[in-house]
Amino acid sequence: MSKEQTDTNAQKSSALKFDDILFTVGEFGKWQKILCFLVSLIGIMTAMNTLGQVFMAADTDHWCRVAHWDKANCTTGQFDDWECLKAKRNASIPLIVTNKETGEKDYDSCHMYDVRKLEFKPGMNPTDYTNKIIDCSNGWVFDTTQYKTTIISEFELVCDAQTASSFLQSVYFAGLLFGSFFFGSVADWLGRKPTVFISTMLFMLASIGNTFSPNFFAYMLLRFFVAAGGIGSYLVAYVLACEFIGPNKRVLVGISVQIFPSIGLSILPLIAYFVPTWRPLQLLIAVPTFLYLLLYFYFPESARWQMSKGRYRQAETTLRKLAKSNKRDFPEDVFTNANIKAAQAETHSAAKQTAFGLFASPNMCIKTLNMMFNWAVNSMVYYGLGLSTSDLGVDDYVAAAISGLVEFPSLIFCLFALQYGRRYNLSGSMLIGGIACVTTAFLEMGIVRTVIAMIGKFCITASFATIYVVSGEIFPTPVRSAGMGLSSTAARVAGILSPYILQLKTVWEPLPFILFGSLSILAGLLALLLPETNHKKLPETLEEGEAFGKPRCLGGGDNEDNIAMVTMTTKDADLQQELDNHAYETTLEIDKKI
Repeated sequence: MSKEQTDTNAQKSSALKFDDILFTVGEFGKWQKILCFLVSLIGIMTAMNTLGQVFMAADTDHWCRVAHWDKANCTTGQFDDWECLKAKRNASIPLIVTNKETGEKDYDSCHMYDVRKLEFKPGMNPTDYTNKIIDCSNGWVFDTTQYKTTIISEFELVCDAQTASSFLQSVYFAGLLFGSFFFGSVADWLGRKPTVFISTMLFMLASIGNTFSPNFFAYMLLRFFVAAGGIGSYLVAYVLACEFIGPNKRVLVGISVQIFPSIGLSILPLIAYFVPTWRPLQLLIAVPTFLYLLLYFYFPESARWQMSKGRYRQAETTLRKLAKSNKRDFPEDVFTNANIKAAQAETHSAAKQTAFGLFASPNMCIKTLNMMFNWAVNSMVYYGLGLSTSDLGVDDYVAAAISGLVEFPSLIFCLFALQYGRRYNLSGSMLIGGIACVTTAFLEMGIVRTVIAMIGKFCITASFATIYVVSGEIFPTPVRSAGMGLSSTAARVAGILSPYILQLKTVWEPLPFILFGSLSILAGLLALLLPETNHKKLPETLEEGEAFGKPRCLGGGDNEDNIAMVTMTTKDADLQQELDNHAYETTLEIDKKI
């Protein structure tokens, strides 16, 4: 075959490569900027619903209720209502030792003196009448000075039922696990746009329904679906946005999308401060989701996904709108019948590709398992360091706000650092975060521990942001959502296991944090085995995904960007370089010469 024929065939084979088309119609024009902003808004609501549990299920002081004392008043003018409640507590609740070393005492939360036949008198000493201690039999009185109502106080999840609130968190993580995998797979089968709509609808209905939960079991079930719908809408919306972005802008978009959950984490404590009642608070953070649903009529379907499914005419329509909005000329010679027919063999096989294909070839399997492990460890360490940030010595609202605000400088750092590479930034942030976690295990509460914990939180936020970007670039288009879902599923499994790992402190106090830190260091080292994805084209098929970054021991070559070998092996070096540099105008001139 002559060089001219070879070059012509190569040109045709690459004519329907999405990134090449995207360079023509605009990598990150006005249309994509608006789209990325709008799809990212869901992150605010998902973060607020996740963190909302901190305030809606806050643990408050409580003690046994003496039913026949409810109407008993304290001496007029001597006590206000709160002081009167404390006087009743003093007259009915025994003191217990809470710290054997210091001898510190506090009121028993689950037992009372047997004062059932006594009338209340302000200042009375119960031991003058009885020393018999009994279990609470008429419910509890809750301290409402900070939180007016919580699910703990309303559903009385205390004493023998206190483990229910811990189980509730495991159920929420199970919902995240289910939503990550289920909606990730649905998005690859049904499409990004309808999956975002379905998962957001579930998210909205479950979160609003939570407001009216009649009992704990209804609340728990709805929280499962809040988690499933929330993570489904956020992950798929993230994939939808990234699939319209060229390689040069993927870091900007990948990090910017994650700023929105940080906004939600930062503003929720302010809302919770002014709304200390759990049902109105839940309603306030649920209702805005309805506005997000209205954006369904603006959202496009992913043209990259449409092409991977062989829906070229639909993709052409979408990309024409993109080009018009970006004020760019649409290349009329791209979606020709000849080019579509030439690509149908590839897309026919791609349409049948599923998440199982990620494990069918050695290089893709290793990368997938590596990504899943990194996601799991990120989740564990983030959770572990979160426990340290709660020991700052400030109230719940300030601690939560600091935890959210510290993420902003981390994400801004990522915007610049990831321009120079993904792999080393991911590895470095996890290594430093792991070292901070291990160090925190051996420090006492105070300024030094707080500073180290904030360094760790900074790093683990950066690594989480980076792993999102890398995941979107490593997984091939037909199974990208499924790959993201699998990775997120691994993170949720780690979230479910984290509370049990923390119980290891009964064996040795520093052990949980040493385990978190050691796993983070191991994940940071394994991240070095991942291919560098900076300024690389996204793999469009599983075959390209297998070739991407394939090491020599698995049959790869020296060049890490092996996608070029699969899709454009017959092109001359000059044309390859021009495409890699995304020089659109120069590329058109070369095409004319060919």
